[in-house]
Amino acid sequence: MINEVYGRSMTQVAILIALLSQILLVILIVMTNSLSPAPAFQFEEAWQSIFTQGLWIILASWVAFLVSQTLDSYVFDRLKRAYPDRIVLRSAFSDVADLTLDSIIFVSIAFFTAGIPLLPLIIGQVVSKGLIGLLDTPWFVWYKRYLGTG
Repeated sequence: MINEVYGRSMTQVAILIALLSQILLVILIVMTNSLSPAPAFQFEEAWQSIFTQGLWIILASWVAFLVSQTLDSYVFDRLKRAYPDRIVLRSAFSDVADLTLDSIIFVSIAFFTAGIPLLPLIIGQVVSKGLIGLLDTPWFVWYKRYLGTG
């Protein structure tokens, strides 16, 4: 929606802000996990297992987010220029394209050392994210009309 209302350059700024906030969150979690727990805290092991993720999963998330959201902003912008009155087309197509790429990148990086078949994970993510991407299109259309620009 940022691309629709403010354009591609502001979308890129929002993508970078989101990525930086994810990096900051990981830094804060690492800092918190490095502190000694309070003596009365009985759930340190559970805390550590919840808030300690594998490096590959974190890296996969960052790379997939940055690449797929950059693609989304590019595809959406191109479709907006080519088809200014086709809001459903640009929303649905850019969502499916970026969510598919996000799934491929994330699963490939996060689980390549796990020794498990990656294709079923990728297909499952592509299908579920694709459905969610298509289901959010009516919300996007409504929001565009709410703003009075569509």
